[in-house]
Amino acid sequence: NQQTAKIDQAWLDRVKLVQKVRPAVVAVFMKDFTGDPRGRIAGGGSGVLIDPEGYCLTNYHVVAGPGFSGVTPTFACGLPNGKMYDAVTVGCDRTGDVALIKLYPREPGEKFPVAELGDSSTLHAGDWTLIMGNAQLLATDFTPSVSFGLVSGVGRYSDFGFAEHTDAIQYDTAANQGNSGGPIFNMKGQVIGLVYGGAPGKRGAFNTGIGYGLPINTAKNFLGHMRAGIFCDHATLGATVNTQLSEDGDVSRLVVNSILEESDAARRGLAEGDELLNFAGREVRSVNQFKSALGI
Repeated sequence: NQQTAKIDQAWLDRVKLVQKVRPAVVAVFMKDFTGDPRGRIAGGGSGVLIDPEGYCLTNYHVVAGPGFSGVTPTFACGLPNGKMYDAVTVGCDRTGDVALIKLYPREPGEKFPVAELGDSSTLHAGDWTLIMGNAQLLATDFTPSVSFGLVSGVGRYSDFGFAEHTDAIQYDTAANQGNSGGPIFNMKGQVIGLVYGGAPGKRGAFNTGIGYGLPINTAKNFLGHMRAGIFCDHATLGATVNTQLSEDGDVSRLVVNSILEESDAARRGLAEGDELLNFAGREVRSVNQFKSALGI
């Protein structure tokens, strides 16, 4: 009947979509050079190719050294074509937890498959998403796992300690340890975010039904710096804010509670006690909303 035909078509569309975008999904493996010269697996994550020259986006915490004290210079990266490539770190946005690495072709003139970057500002709660990557580092044959789910919220803020996840995408799409840095696709096959990981809980590194991702538009903002090999830095206002209840107690107000006298904001007239209504073109009513706007 008609209903069955629609279900079958939706299934077929998803299968075709996975086949279309899979070639650009990267399994990233760190190499421990104390072992075999080719390197033995010592950790890793996921990534997505965005340029035929081999440039690949992933998380900073995937390329960071032990304790996030530095940057691992080289990696072994596997593609779904079954081939492994050597890769190097190009640039990092440590605050935003993003990194750009580059895979080296195995043959002169070899070009890499790429994924199309979408527009994360169009995302809404309820949108369908696909997450693909090296879940639990099980993609030793370089074939990424696939999960399917919903966007649970947008514009989220969370501080994971080693990085601030600002303006984050929240999703229920399964993402586990090893998915970090991998692509979040919309149903057009466009990358609309990168996986940060799941929310920590009793199940440790396993999926807990809530995860956070970096909106791809934020990664685009810092892509030029990372391509140039620059370690990116995010904006600061030179002032701190907190929320206060309004006089009627119903609506919170965002109020400047301290400001650096030598800051640009102070020179332009911002003062302690001022109410912040709008920032970077966004209406802000909470500290988290302010931090998300500042973080992009």
